[in-house]
Order: sequence, then structure tokens, then C-alpha cells
Amino acid sequence: MELLPNQVSPYYTNLLNKLAFAASSSNENTEERQEAAEAFVAINRQCTPSKAEEHVEENELADPLGAKLYQKTDRLIHQYKNRCLLLTTSKCFTYCRFCFRRSFAGKGTGFINSTEMAEVSDYLSQHPEIKEILISGGDPMTGSDQKLNALFYAIRKARPGILIRLCTRAPIFAPERFTPETIDLLKKYAPLWVIPHINHPVEISQKWSPKSYEVLTQLIQNGIPIQSQTVLLHGINDNVKTLTSLFENLVFMGIKPGYLFQTDLAEGTSHFRVPLEKGKELYAELKTELSGLSLPVYAVDLPGGGGKINIMATKFEREGQNWKTVDQNGKEWFYPV
Repeated sequence: MELLPNQVSPYYTNLLNKLAFAASSSNENTEERQEAAEAFVAINRQCTPSKAEEHVEENELADPLGAKLYQKTDRLIHQYKNRCLLLTTSKCFTYCRFCFRRSFAGKGTGFINSTEMAEVSDYLSQHPEIKEILISGGDPMTGSDQKLNALFYAIRKARPGILIRLCTRAPIFAPERFTPETIDLLKKYAPLWVIPHINHPVEISQKWSPKSYEVLTQLIQNGIPIQSQTVLLHGINDNVKTLTSLFENLVFMGIKPGYLFQTDLAEGTSHFRVPLEKGKELYAELKTELSGLSLPVYAVDLPGGGGKINIMATKFEREGQNWKTVDQNGKEWFYPV
């Protein structure tokens, strides 16, 4: 198993430094020092490599979502009837240590070129049932405005009106990437949603991460809709207080919390995985704390290509060291306890 690169963006590094300083500063009161110390642990754990990554469980997979089963070109994955996924690049601003696409991320695959995009455009033209395209990677925002414009233009030419979902951690890792020109570019290609990955309230805090807060607010003020996604992570956000704060703050900003994801079975990520039963209990508690507007869907991608399911709406049975569910075609799928 190849390990992810050890790379943390300057902005996220600065956030870590601010939290570390506040946690040890005599200028802060005890409560503020404790807040900063807890947030530092959560933020640092997301981006700092550990020896635990070298341990691979028997049930962990190089391709945990079974994406290769649905790959139509080198860059395009079409698993669900009405939407597809485009892998624009393997490059990220920061490499999350729990990444489920670790066999691709950071492996030197550059931004999608015109030849590769021509194959994607041809496929989109032949499949009118596709109504949405997820632009992902890596992080597509590592590409320049010029590259993004060419990408969006090609998509619009092949399929006018298709909804673009821009999946990115740039608002959190590199908010400086969103210049006024970049925001104008995104507005130009509506309907376009930004789908930021946000795991902890400190990542959108006006106090600790003001640039991230400002950028997300600017996107909303410019009419760009945003729906977030969050991964449930042991030692980072697996408690009611943290998640309640995160989802409430998102809604107050005008961002709809979309998904709370159970961690995928990527190799070397078992130390991040919250047991499914604990996750369900945690989610049940969240339902008593949050409104329907603030509550995301608790979901998991069934290992090996079973697709995304709503955990709380799915019947699971305990079978040995796994939870088992049966899909509408009678096929059994398993997720470890």
C-alpha cells in the first residue's frame, strides 16, 4: 500500500499554529485554552500522518467504493443513473489522512486534458439520463481559473443545462483560491452548486478561520448554492457537541448540511472509523438536538460497489463481525462492526 503525501496547505498550517498558541497562552482563560487544545487535536489528526496508516485491516480495500466497476473513461465514473463523477486531478491542497481515494489522490495525475475531456464529453452527449455531474479529484480547485473555465465550457457544450456539483475542500484548506474572478467564473456556469467537505466547527469559525467563513459567505451572497458533506471521524468529531455546533453554524451561514458519512473501508484508515452502532446512537441523539433543516443524512457507501445508502432507513442484521444488509435485488452487502 502506498501512503498519501504529507502535505498541509499554508492556510491550514496557520490555523494549527493559532490553535496551538492559544492552547498554551497565559492570555487566554482556562475555557478558551481547553477549546483551542481540543480543536487542535481534531484539526491536526485530520492532516498529520501517523504510524496507524501503515496498518491495513483484512476488510479494507484499495477501491472501497468499487469505483472501477463503473468507470467509463479514465476520468469518468457512472454508477448512478442520473449523475456521474469526474476525477479532474489527483492533486489536493492538503491530503486528508482518512481519504477513501488514496490509491488515486497524490499520485501525480495532472488536471484533465483536452483529449481526456473529449472522451467525457462524448459520453455525456450519449447519455441524456445524466442530469448532474460531480466535479471531484483530488481537488478540482487546485486547477487554475483557465483550466476550470475550459472544463466547465466543455461540459456545457456537451450537455447544456446539466447541473454541476463542485466538490472541494478549498474553502477550508485554501480560501484564498476564491478570488472575485473565480467567483464570477462559478456564477457564469449556473446551475452550479459548491459542495465543501467540512468536518469541524473550527474550520468555519469567524474567530479561528475567518477567511473560510468569509469565502463561504461570499459564495452564498453571490447566489451560489452550497451543500456540505462531513465524514464521521473517531477522535475528531464523533460527539454530539461538536457535530451539533458544526451543523447549526452551517445552517446559520446559509449552508445546507447534506451528508454525514460513515468512514469508508480505505486501506490504513481503521483508526478513524467509528463503529456503526455508535454512529447510529450518535445520530439518534443529533435528531433530538437539531431541526430537520440542520440534520444531514447519515450515509455509507457499501464496500465494493454497493452504492450510497441512508443508514437510518436501512435494515441491518448482525452477522459475525459484520453488519449485513440486502439490496432490492437480493444481493448481500457487509460493513464491519
